[in-house]
Amino acid sequence: MAPKILLVEDSDTQLKFLKEGLVENGFEVETASNGAEGYKKLFEFAPDIVISDIMMPVIDGYQLCRMIKNKEETKKIPVILLTVLDKKIDSFWGKKAGAQLFLSKSIDIKELVSSINATLRRYPITDEYKNSVAQKANKENSAQSQLNTILNDLLLKSVFSNEFRNLSDFLNYERILVEKLFSLLSSFVEYGISGVFFASPDNLSENILYIDTLGRNLSKNLLSDIQYDFFKKMDEFKSHNDTKFEVVRMLVGKEADYKFSDLKSKIIIPLVFDKKLIGGICFYSKLDIDYASFGYFDIMISELLTIFKMKYQYTEKEFMSVLDGLTGLYNRRQFEISLEQEYNRTKRHPSDFSLAILDIDFFKKVNDTYGHQYGDYVLKTVADIMKKSFRKTDLLYRYGGEELIMIMPETNIEGAVIPVQRLRRSIEEYDFDYNGVKTKVTASIGLTMNYQEFNSHTEMLKSADEALYKAKEQGRNRVILHEQ
Repeated sequence: MAPKILLVEDSDTQLKFLKEGLVENGFEVETASNGAEGYKKLFEFAPDIVISDIMMPVIDGYQLCRMIKNKEETKKIPVILLTVLDKKIDSFWGKKAGAQLFLSKSIDIKELVSSINATLRRYPITDEYKNSVAQKANKENSAQSQLNTILNDLLLKSVFSNEFRNLSDFLNYERILVEKLFSLLSSFVEYGISGVFFASPDNLSENILYIDTLGRNLSKNLLSDIQYDFFKKMDEFKSHNDTKFEVVRMLVGKEADYKFSDLKSKIIIPLVFDKKLIGGICFYSKLDIDYASFGYFDIMISELLTIFKMKYQYTEKEFMSVLDGLTGLYNRRQFEISLEQEYNRTKRHPSDFSLAILDIDFFKKVNDTYGHQYGDYVLKTVADIMKKSFRKTDLLYRYGGEELIMIMPETNIEGAVIPVQRLRRSIEEYDFDYNGVKTKVTASIGLTMNYQEFNSHTEMLKSADEALYKAKEQGRNRVILHEQ
């Protein structure tokens, strides 16, 4: 059976020339003089391929192609667009419309036939599929109606995407970004409660689920249940033990009289990029809602992924600028900022905090004996032991060389001795082994706290340094406390 071609061309001369050439080469050809007629004949003729001019009145070739590719019943039918246009933008629009080929009208008939045959081989459609197209012949709306539907859909998608992309102006201001995001989501998604979570590259940072209740004042138990439910799903990708929730849009008023078990519908969506969890979003409702069937669900997730990726990369850039590349601890610059901030905070709101300086004993000897790569391994390993020895609220830094520092908020010197001594023992007991070379390492530690005698954070740091010096002077591998 000869392949069937639907030829759409508004020039009678060109239409006649092309039809005769194609028929001579063994094709069955049906013609249409404009896009609207072509769309109607598509269902009546059920062709194997459509060849269309681009420059036509009312409905052009781009639009006709987009209409064909927009419908499940016809999208498999290959389309070749013919034109006198030769700019790259014209080819671009042809491909975006879904055309399989974009050819010049001046092409030789033999080359055109060769291109048609190659396209038919690459995109074959079955008789069953063509029969299903023909069965829709009397059920289709007019071409203009279909085109209007497509154009409205494209316009809505464009507006939809632009609304999300406007949020990128607030990447530096997380709270404002969250409020803007909830305002946008609530304008088109039906929910009773929604949550947004931004992951951080800093494993020590708190994980906050921002919650929108649409102005309803819900019970703390209900909000806690949602927090647990949400982060349980996030834990499939990354552990989030240190979590909390923060309600963003909840007005003071009477609490809602329902429980977590009353929420009939939910969807929790982890957002993952490059195998890393970068955030998540959730919707809960008392109504029966199939969130995944929402018409623009895929676009929403795609746009959310873009925003969350930008937010994560911005945070990552900021985070990496304060990290020491070898140990993964905060760097000296960040330590100096943090110490001053913590000192000033405890002056405004009186509370204790402790500071410890650790120096790896005879580290130069390790470098000289085993090489700098071994020294780097020891430094990194000691830093890893530190991370396991302290709370997430404690702040750890590489001050320089083999000196590491710990800031312990809300901790007096008696409370700080316990984890600091545990760290010293863990280092002493650890079997360092790199490339088959084993050794033992110890550390000396000076410890102080924000005593009233200190007039500045620099005096506090000096006292910890003096305690460290005494630890070395008294034989190393020990913790020495600053004497008030």
